[in-house]
Amino acid sequence: MSITNLIVHEIQKHEGERKAILIARPNENPIDGQAEALSEQVTNLFNRSGMTTGRFSNPEGSEEGSQLPALLNKHFKDNAFEDFETFSKNCAAEYLKYLEPVEEAEGGLLWFNHYELHDTHFLYIVMLKRKQGIGLGADLSLSQVEQIEVEKLHMALRINLNAWRAGDEGRYIAFRFGRAPKPESEYFTQFIGCDEPKVAAKETRKLVDLTSAFCQSEGISSKQANEFKKVVSEHCQSKAEEREPLEIKQIANEVESRFSVEQANKFLEIAESESFQMEKEIFVEKAALKKLTRLSGSSRALTLSFNSDLLGDSIHFNADTGTLTISDLPKSLLKQLQAL
Repeated sequence: MSITNLIVHEIQKHEGERKAILIARPNENPIDGQAEALSEQVTNLFNRSGMTTGRFSNPEGSEEGSQLPALLNKHFKDNAFEDFETFSKNCAAEYLKYLEPVEEAEGGLLWFNHYELHDTHFLYIVMLKRKQGIGLGADLSLSQVEQIEVEKLHMALRINLNAWRAGDEGRYIAFRFGRAPKPESEYFTQFIGCDEPKVAAKETRKLVDLTSAFCQSEGISSKQANEFKKVVSEHCQSKAEEREPLEIKQIANEVESRFSVEQANKFLEIAESESFQMEKEIFVEKAALKKLTRLSGSSRALTLSFNSDLLGDSIHFNADTGTLTISDLPKSLLKQLQAL
């Protein structure tokens, strides 16, 4: 990651009040070791679970609604911000308009970071909070100091500027709310001006269900289905690690290479059906992939979970009686059973 522009503004507002004050920094923050360390910490927090994705309702900007796309159109040209300081101040002022009516919301530090990664330009807008910490002076005396809270993320958005500028139909905005309450997440979404936001975990679960539905509709054998699901999982894991969206067409291409062109078309047909209505590309949530390669279930007295490729091998299911037969038990469980 190569940081191009960085600036932090402060918004002062107390919970239970409507009045908010913007304290704007007069010039950009220096891009030094501390800035790079903070950027890395924010990125790591951002890439954890809980991401929501979308695109601008009006990518070109308009006089109504969110002014963020209009401000980007005005200031971001030829992969560079002509005046990042002015852009960020105008954005912060717009943010204030959505923040002030929400009495439950508090102020904080509004962090703007324009950076380049793999020849692609991104913009972070992040709400950071202060916290009290303990410092140690030169004379080894203890004192209270204010620090930036980096253990958890409050609210943040990331825009793929190249995809937005190119008019990409994909979901080029990613954002998350951390533990922000619903009123705050709503005003933040309005500030972004996002069209039909999608939760990555929910979209990933839809892909998992789509994969199973396809295997069932085509009568694919358990062994082939498990192998296919494992490949889909590997594709998804790779995209999640690269922080890139997964194209549904990539999975269809895998269907074509393993089965046939007709079945690849069938996969896309099911994906576009009313039951799934999959986007052309989705951001993957790793935690939601488990059902692709694992079978699990629980009741008050029993919890059972195993890799799906064990079915038909050391685990056999009798559909007529609804029973499982398990051989090759884990040694730890076997030892407990033998001690009874």
